[in-house]
Amino acid sequence: MFALGMSWACAADWNTPAVQAVPGPGGAAAPGATANAAEPADEADATNRNPLRLRLGFDYPLRTSAGGDLGAGTQGPPAVSPTLQAELRYNPASYWFGSITFYRYLMGDRQRPWNPDFTYTFGYDDWHPNTFSLVYGNYSGNRLRPEGAETVSRFRQGVWSLGYKFVMPAFLDPLFKAAEDHQVNCIVNANLTQRYTDLATLSLKKNKRSLSLGCRYSLPQNLYANATVFHYPDRSQQQPWDPDFTYGFGYFDWQPGTITFQYNNYAGNRYPGRDTPGQGGFRRGSISISWSASW
Repeated sequence: MFALGMSWACAADWNTPAVQAVPGPGGAAAPGATANAAEPADEADATNRNPLRLRLGFDYPLRTSAGGDLGAGTQGPPAVSPTLQAELRYNPASYWFGSITFYRYLMGDRQRPWNPDFTYTFGYDDWHPNTFSLVYGNYSGNRLRPEGAETVSRFRQGVWSLGYKFVMPAFLDPLFKAAEDHQVNCIVNANLTQRYTDLATLSLKKNKRSLSLGCRYSLPQNLYANATVFHYPDRSQQQPWDPDFTYGFGYFDWQPGTITFQYNNYAGNRYPGRDTPGQGGFRRGSISISWSASW
């Protein structure tokens, strides 16, 4: 599977009006869902007119205590240090893209082996409903200056996600939509991590799998809330930092030159009544502010 940990800024959805997988640094990958906050007046602005984009952000976890984190190797829960972040994203053609995000930990002594110096992602991701996406993301403990047994990156510990985006069926509108001009867009993902750390045995195992369904409720004023639920066909593969569900809300404007405010929680949240160890809770989430530009 996959459960994303990120110091966890919403790195995947800052620059398009799309429903996307939302990764986060932590080691596992838990693709979340976003959805159209608003369609661009000129669709080219969301693809190749401005192919290079920059996001600068500040992310503050509500929990900054260093104890109690369970992780192993290069995979584990989100950082408990505030971070400065810089993301570069390039769309060379159509909806193909590649991006890299760098992290600066303001409490450097609280960076753990699974908290990355940088993360990266690439693939094909069309933001329109009724389209497929194929995205690779690596949010494990990548290092700019590896020491000892560290490496720059372990590619097979990244997550492959095959997704399909869709608009919530109209017959469900009375149940979920408070007004006609609100939107509910969703994405379903099949996720695969070729190599993952098993905390119980402290060993690397193969082919963690999960399915996820995420939906985003958007208001015309760029306010939104989203949630994603996960299913692990083999529950023994789910680690304490792999979530049963993730969620977030805030103010999100996909257009360059704007400021976005978000709360995101990609921690190891558990459904009520589950006895599987987890690392969830509201304070495991973080508040972020970011600004973007494009060329």
